[in-house]
Amino acid sequence: MKRLLCLLLLLFFQVFVHAGAGAYRVDTAYHHSDTPTHTINDVQSLAFTPYEGALRLGFTKGDTWVRLQIQALQARTGTGQDGPEPATVLRVGPYFLDDLTFYQQQGGRWVEQQGGDRHVKQTQNCPDDLYCFGLTGFDGAATTVYLKVQTTSVRMVQTTVMAADEVIPSAIVRIRRMTVSLTLAAALLVLSLAFFVVERSSLLHLFCWFQAVVILSIAATTGLLAQWLPFLSAETRNDLGNMAQVVRVAFMVLLGWVVIKPCKPVTAYRAAVVLMLAVCGVNLFGVLTEHAVWALKINAIVLWLNTLALVMGVWSARQIAPKLRKILLASFLIFLLFVSLGLYASLGLVWWRDHMGLFQSIADWRLNGVPIGIVVFWIVATEKSNRKIQKLQELQGLQIEAAQSKAHQEKLKERRDLIDMLTHELKTPLGTIKFALASLKRTAKSQGESLERVQHIDASVNRMDAMIEHVALSNKIERHDAHDSAETISAQELMNVVMQEYRDEDRFDVRIQDGASFHADPHFLALIVENLVSNAVKYAADGKIRISITNETPSETCFRISNRVAEGSLPDETRLFERYYRHPNFQNHPGMGIGLSLVHSAAEKMGATVHYQKVDREVFFEVRMPC
Repeated sequence: MKRLLCLLLLLFFQVFVHAGAGAYRVDTAYHHSDTPTHTINDVQSLAFTPYEGALRLGFTKGDTWVRLQIQALQARTGTGQDGPEPATVLRVGPYFLDDLTFYQQQGGRWVEQQGGDRHVKQTQNCPDDLYCFGLTGFDGAATTVYLKVQTTSVRMVQTTVMAADEVIPSAIVRIRRMTVSLTLAAALLVLSLAFFVVERSSLLHLFCWFQAVVILSIAATTGLLAQWLPFLSAETRNDLGNMAQVVRVAFMVLLGWVVIKPCKPVTAYRAAVVLMLAVCGVNLFGVLTEHAVWALKINAIVLWLNTLALVMGVWSARQIAPKLRKILLASFLIFLLFVSLGLYASLGLVWWRDHMGLFQSIADWRLNGVPIGIVVFWIVATEKSNRKIQKLQELQGLQIEAAQSKAHQEKLKERRDLIDMLTHELKTPLGTIKFALASLKRTAKSQGESLERVQHIDASVNRMDAMIEHVALSNKIERHDAHDSAETISAQELMNVVMQEYRDEDRFDVRIQDGASFHADPHFLALIVENLVSNAVKYAADGKIRISITNETPSETCFRISNRVAEGSLPDETRLFERYYRHPNFQNHPGMGIGLSLVHSAAEKMGATVHYQKVDREVFFEVRMPC
């Protein structure tokens, strides 16, 4: 991409080669009239204003008369004037001038020759885009000829007098430069299409259309359009050229918007873009309705204002990389300089650019899109590089996350294995202790004090056993897939098993819907119900526990349990299912604070939901299980 940009820069300056020489002395002067009332017979008495180089009057209406007083600097030799072609030729440009009428006096009367892009171009003695008028009978002595110019585009007239045998070499040089310019424009279009196929960038998509309009504009301003579309009238081709200038400026506004929009410019820039596009639409309407003079004039002003808006947009953008801001600002400021010079020349405000070889107007064939293409390709290359770097960073981040996840999984596996080992190893000595305690109980029945101590030891052992069992269950829940072992379980049978552990059945108010059942893993379901019942029994203030089981929908079974708690003993809702959380009022009671966390984890594994609610001092737990 860098090599491509360097090549475009080198070719960009090739089209500015400017050469010119003459063996004639030509004094030029002009007279402009907004009202076309003068004829060749009375124009000789008008006052003419001398000028040098190219005549620039900007966007004006009416007739412009150019007077050329020609004299050869040295006598010509050869037989050029005896042949069919005149020995001396007046070359007039640029091509986009609409109507040219050349007047030369022969035999006491004025002879006319026609030219301009609204007429069929005579190419037999002028093969390039300029118009050639033969000075018939010119012998080198001082002679005066006139040229009448009418055009809707910028009024810029270039005249050169040369020998007829110098026309072909001069035209070849000019055709070569125009070919380079058009080739660059076409190459940029092909490159942008190729890059668009790969990148699918909205900027490249818009630039493809812009470059197509540039090629159309160059073809219209160099006469190639007449060769490509000979079936169209000269008037239609002239309108197409003017329309291409307007559309090109509109695309330049859109290109700037696509570049700056992601950088969050100020609202003023957005409003300026909308306004400039609206003006371009009005200008296009003006070209189509024979108001091309003011439409093209406003179009040139819009081009200049757009460059100012681009500078404002880049300067005010809130989310733009410092490097990109500097490069865009430098590019737009340089472009602003060129556009300003071109605008001043188009409006006829400056004359000193005749020898600079810079852009003459917005219709200049050297505006082939290369400067804009350089910026567009640089931005696309930068975005591609940034995306590549971002992808590498994302890939590195994913690799780091994968490594961390793998390490975490390994640590988690080690922890689970350790828990399994500890629970297994602790269960064995606890079983031995329990067996020994049973023997002590039988031998210590007659000794009340010894029996009480044995019972305390038994309670502690049971507490340790429950603790180990809870830890083992927690570890099992994390690894077990509850969906693979789901069964249909009768709600009535489940509650009969659970209630066998409690002798005081009057404490429970159990209501089970007829035919209610669960479709769940039996171990996880028993764990949920047993822990919720155990929790209610442990913390119920009045001893009453209410339980209901219903199939509220064909796809869901609801288990509800509620009880009242002591004053000031309501649990913290934000920490209720947190592992090892216990209310401060119950720190001296047996328990580890694992039961409700096991309920929550088991419910998640089964796809069930656990809800908590409190009304005054009564707490409610509701578990909804899918069937």
